[in-house]
Amino acid sequence: MNKNISVLIVDQAREDKGIISNAAFVLGLTAGRELPQETFGPDVVDGDGSTHKYLTQIGHYVRKAGQNKMKTIRKECLDKGILVVDYTDDAAPADYAEYTRTIAAHNEDALQYRAVWIYGPEEIVYPLTKNLSKLS
Repeated sequence: MNKNISVLIVDQAREDKGIISNAAFVLGLTAGRELPQETFGPDVVDGDGSTHKYLTQIGHYVRKAGQNKMKTIRKECLDKGILVVDYTDDAAPADYAEYTRTIAAHNEDALQYRAVWIYGPEEIVYPLTKNLSKLS
């Protein structure tokens, strides 16, 4: 059975932890909608009897890369049918209609990625991302 992994790649030039956190949060919400139910464990109960909601059971990594590398990995994954969710600078406005307009005005080369999330078979995703630096 193929094991799937999850990799979040953030723009290495971003130093604002608020922007990085926001991008990770947005991608996490979107990614959760895409994942099959069996990737999540059951709710758990602590020693006091309080219930804690289920978490994902998949392996996940957080890495950083430059724009060119992010674009290359994104394209390679899409070409291989791997699930990819991206967050561009165009997505930053709170107004979704504005996001739709601004991203439509840019070609792929002009897009600036804040983060890219990838989910797919470990034997495909891991080799593409294993040499990226860990986000610290």
